[in-house]
Amino acid sequence: MAFYGIGSRNAAQKAALNALCNDKPFTFITGPAGCGKTLIAQAVGMEHTLEERRYRKLVYTRLQEQMGKDLGALPGTLDEKNTPFMRPFMDNLDVMSERPKQIIGYELGKRIFFDPIQTMRGGTQHYTFQLGDEIQNLDHTTMHGLSTRIGEGSKFIFCGNFSQIDVKALRDPNKNGMFRLLHGLYERNEHDMFDH
Repeated sequence: MAFYGIGSRNAAQKAALNALCNDKPFTFITGPAGCGKTLIAQAVGMEHTLEERRYRKLVYTRLQEQMGKDLGALPGTLDEKNTPFMRPFMDNLDVMSERPKQIIGYELGKRIFFDPIQTMRGGTQHYTFQLGDEIQNLDHTTMHGLSTRIGEGSKFIFCGNFSQIDVKALRDPNKNGMFRLLHGLYERNEHDMFDH
């Protein structure tokens, strides 16, 4: 099973691919940096949205969190300010087959969207493959706001690495949004709603 040339290289990646292809509304992919979390999710999402048409759109989102010294206010429109934070998505295209590179130009803004988490409050995502990246950096309130945006026929993917939490306060599991949501789903035995 491969999507735009991206397949599994180990048992964990195979499990992730299976979870991404089922109909459960939530999928959590956790693991160390460089294990392929975002790449695999993006390849599946693009294939299911652009080729198989299981979803009307793919939304890639992440918190606009800077690493190291703050760059300050970025110039330009919202899309221009958002571009540096979406670079991981574009970088992943380099290791996929040629087709996504050919279609990304005309699908961006039509079926593929880059939305900062900060702008997602209030909307409901129907028939959407939503890929949330670096989700370990969300507090409980932000995670609640993001996870409740799911609508009919949608699948939300939460990728994160608990060993790379940038905000010190979020290293407390009681304050970390991704941990609290995942823990709550396990605690309530809601396995028909999610895979991890």
